Amino acid sequence: MTEKSKMPGLNPLEISHTLMLREYLSKYPRENCDYTITNFIVWGLIYHNHFLIYKERLVIFNLQYQYILFPMGEYLSVAELKDLVLRFKEYYPQAELILYPPAYLEQHPEINEYFEIREDRDWADYIYSIKSMVELRGKKLAKKKNLIAQFRRTYPEYKVMKINSDKLDVILGFTRKWQRERNVGGSYLRTEFQAIENTLQLWDQLPVEGIIICLHQKIVAYSIFSEQNQDMVTEHFEKYDPDKKGSSQVVTWETARYLLGRYEWINREQDIGLSGLRHAKLSYDPDRLAPFFASKLRADR
Repeated sequence: MTEKSKMPGLNPLEISHTLMLREYLSKYPRENCDYTITNFIVWGLIYHNHFLIYKERLVIFNLQYQYILFPMGEYLSVAELKDLVLRFKEYYPQAELILYPPAYLEQHPEINEYFEIREDRDWADYIYSIKSMVELRGKKLAKKKNLIAQFRRTYPEYKVMKINSDKLDVILGFTRKWQRERNVGGSYLRTEFQAIENTLQLWDQLPVEGIIICLHQKIVAYSIFSEQNQDMVTEHFEKYDPDKKGSSQVVTWETARYLLGRYEWINREQDIGLSGLRHAKLSYDPDRLAPFFASKLRADR
């Protein structure tokens, strides 16, 4: 991380802080995908994540966008949250508190006296039953099931392999090829590639797993995921070869099969407002969305 904090007590979040993150996340689990060790670190290298211990709570701060993530720990009072935001604003005038747990807003209706709360649909997480993602029952998912069956008939020799350190260069090369051949651009997708690269570089130091779909000793798809909480896993990245019909559905299905029995739910992260991505995520009939709540201090407070 090249950018430094000017706020006392605010320190860069690094891979060496994994144990600290694990301790807080195990005691105070969340459903939003931002609250995983993997996302804190690999996206944090891009957004210059820092951390602060405030009244024994762990506060992550996105230095690039001046976002204060809702503290991990026992809930603070609304007055304490206001004081926390004001403390950040002394050094970062645009600082905003984001990712309120819905339960906190329900328990503290007085929050509206001090903060303007807003919900951002683009950053809501899609959550699915892993069992449902394997079984693909019902008319709505019939097309997915048919595409998987077609892929399996066409390529009965395909293999599912667990990602390990000796496959990381192949995955990175496949991702670069996917970007280049599909002429994929846009600032978010470029940033996502950097996050994938960060994940692969830190593979053996992160609590991360993944699978590869191989055909004739070549990769045609992969997925990367890590634990969100005791009952949920989050899939961070998924890439496939669109020239192989059904490869998208197969990697999603095989990922669910790989995780079945270990977790009940899979968080497939957000659609970030991209219409194609939203359509794709909705097409799997999510069980629920984990909402994204952000806020601004009221001007008169």
